[in-house]
Amino acid sequence: MSFATLIRLLIIWTNPLVIFGLNNGLALTPPMGWSTWNVFHCDYNETDLMGMADAMVASGMLSAGYKYLNIDDCWEAASRDPVSGMLKYNETRFPHGISALADYIHSKGLLFGIYTSSGEWTCQRYPGSWQHEYLDAALFASWKVDFVKLDCCYQDNVKDRATAFIRWSQALTSQNRSILYSCDSDELILNENNQEFPSQWAPNYCNMARIWWDISDKWETIMNIIDHSANIYYASGPGYWNDLDILTVGLGRQTLVEYMTQFSLWSVISSPLIAGNDIRKMSKEVGEILMNKEVIAINQDKLGRSGNMIHRAVDGSYEIWAKPIYHENTSQIQTAIHSLGFTPLPRHAVVLFNRRDSITNITLEFDDLFDHRLSPHPPTPTWTASVRDLWLHEDLGQFTETWTATNIPGHGVRMITVLLVNATSNNL
Repeated sequence: MSFATLIRLLIIWTNPLVIFGLNNGLALTPPMGWSTWNVFHCDYNETDLMGMADAMVASGMLSAGYKYLNIDDCWEAASRDPVSGMLKYNETRFPHGISALADYIHSKGLLFGIYTSSGEWTCQRYPGSWQHEYLDAALFASWKVDFVKLDCCYQDNVKDRATAFIRWSQALTSQNRSILYSCDSDELILNENNQEFPSQWAPNYCNMARIWWDISDKWETIMNIIDHSANIYYASGPGYWNDLDILTVGLGRQTLVEYMTQFSLWSVISSPLIAGNDIRKMSKEVGEILMNKEVIAINQDKLGRSGNMIHRAVDGSYEIWAKPIYHENTSQIQTAIHSLGFTPLPRHAVVLFNRRDSITNITLEFDDLFDHRLSPHPPTPTWTASVRDLWLHEDLGQFTETWTATNIPGHGVRMITVLLVNATSNNL
């Protein structure tokens, strides 16, 4: 056992909430990209995907950080090669081959992702990868794949589902190519097994893993996923991120306010941002949501933390989610707070989220951000902080103790950054 491994095991033993992400040098921030499923389902070919690659560049999505173009199910031929046992692609849909498609996508500055399933069949009844993990991983590497999404359809044995994710992780890391590994682990979320919490096992094997059931373009589904995203923030960090599923922004069944809310929450929670709308037909309003540079910067923040719910109304009508974020110039802040006896993280992104159907006001108490409750004799500081609105792109000024967001629309949010400016204590 290496010294580094011994240290990792010691840290985990002494602090079970410390989780290390998959150490393959990838996903140091949440992955960003686009997936075929919502737009095409099974009806696509190489021309469609080349056109989407062109659109990702022309629309500004690539410049905004969406670098993976991922094809989902249905690229496969109906059966494996009877001699070699290799997966085959559908030659009608891909007359020039998957490798040629990867070359085109790479020529645009994008990275290329592909799908498979750990069972005998994929979810759409194409050949799966059961007992072919190393063979298929080598094939994907030869095709210059950069991202693999592993589903687990048609695998009835629950134990096999769990171990298949581990085998695929080992198969991918054995290749002479860096391949990001996305675990579509929602089928493991069952009450009859002990694998239903991917955040507890997936970080050691996956770069991202689904934490709840499939998303759909319905408000109720979004809320269900958000409800299962609280208190698992500790698992996310460089190398592994809790995956809330593909974004539904722009699919058309929700309002722009609801799409802005989804994008804000996905970003503050540090979920991968995988768009699923038709970029070729993207409206200006949808583009402004998906390419809001200030919100994306929160998702991609180099401090590498995930956000969590820090407050919820007793009646459940609103929530406040927050994430500590990197701040470069801390010297002035440290001077201002040195007498407090503790060092709070000075900068946070905050989402004030109205779950009601009607307009409301929400007040953020700065004490909830600059937590000092671990001290046995905590001081009672008065906090002063500057606030910036990330959707209005405006500095709102300095505030003491609290800040109130007014007139938040039903199902809407205000997303801000809060920077600690000063703190004074009445106990000193």
